[in-house]
Amino acid sequence: MKTTLTLAGAVLTALWITGCSNNTKLKPGPDTLAVKVFNLSANDSAINDRIVYDGTLEAEKTIDLSFQVSGTILSFPVKTGDYVEKGQLVASVDETTYRNQYNAQLAQAKLANENYTRINEVFKKGSVAEIKMLEAKSNYEQATSAARATYQNIAHTHLYAPVSGYVGNKMAEAGAVANPGQPVLQLLDTRSVKVLVAVPESEINRYKAGTIATIRIDALNNQPLQGKVTEVGVIALNGSANYNLKIALPNTGLQLRPGMLCKVSFDKADDKHMISADAKEIIVPVQAVQVDEKGNNFLYIMNAQNKAVRKEVVTGQLYSNGITITAGLAGNEQVITSGYQKLADQTPVIVSK
Repeated sequence: MKTTLTLAGAVLTALWITGCSNNTKLKPGPDTLAVKVFNLSANDSAINDRIVYDGTLEAEKTIDLSFQVSGTILSFPVKTGDYVEKGQLVASVDETTYRNQYNAQLAQAKLANENYTRINEVFKKGSVAEIKMLEAKSNYEQATSAARATYQNIAHTHLYAPVSGYVGNKMAEAGAVANPGQPVLQLLDTRSVKVLVAVPESEINRYKAGTIATIRIDALNNQPLQGKVTEVGVIALNGSANYNLKIALPNTGLQLRPGMLCKVSFDKADDKHMISADAKEIIVPVQAVQVDEKGNNFLYIMNAQNKAVRKEVVTGQLYSNGITITAGLAGNEQVITSGYQKLADQTPVIVSK
């Protein structure tokens, strides 16, 4: 009996020792974390020879239309967003008062003409002094001029589009009273458009008129369009450190509309029109860069052994497509952009799909 118990105890002891040994062998190392990476060497915009800015489309011309005479608006047949042709009637005011004034002055002109004709015939016969004839002639000419001027008021009761374009805004409606010079309609000439780009003061001197720009518009499926810089701003925008660039862009299909947002890039290789061309910049997604407790910027890259490596970096200009890294990267790394919150240096990682 004792032998049996001793054997059983030995077996249990052996199993316990084996279990402890196996537990020691199966003890896991650091967990492998799934991350997403941004491959600098494979991404066209990572080693960046094109600076990307946000831009907004505007009409080449914005024309505020107003009446030259006052009156009640009788007709306003267009609405916001309508396309109107050059010479098309867009609004009219009541012409009754001006028509009556014209008719009265036209009658005066006819009377003055008859009086001048009669006195001139008498003058030719020598029965009246020349001064009387000249006075009659002057009265006729003044009455005729006054009638013509009043007729212009009648013409000005109708408002026509000076160019073809879209109605951007209506400032009045039928029934309202129009005053001379007060805008009632905004007309946008969109046969060509301009792109407004706000450029930081540190970069504005890179550009001059003629610089080639590539514009991509979300509304047009990011199809690349090419334009040229026509104006370089010399006054800061609203007291900020940004200056406007204006880029001319043809609008042959009239698909481009004011207010559309776009991405604008400039080719740094265009030395002909760029005042200075900086060295290529490394641009990484903004979310990849972190700040430690000492205020140092750092990010994680994935090395050839599939481990996360912490890299301290120096950041530069912020663009719409990322932030520049001026020191700390060579340009061929795989930058970790997702899952970095749980990382430490040398943490095993795997690229998630």
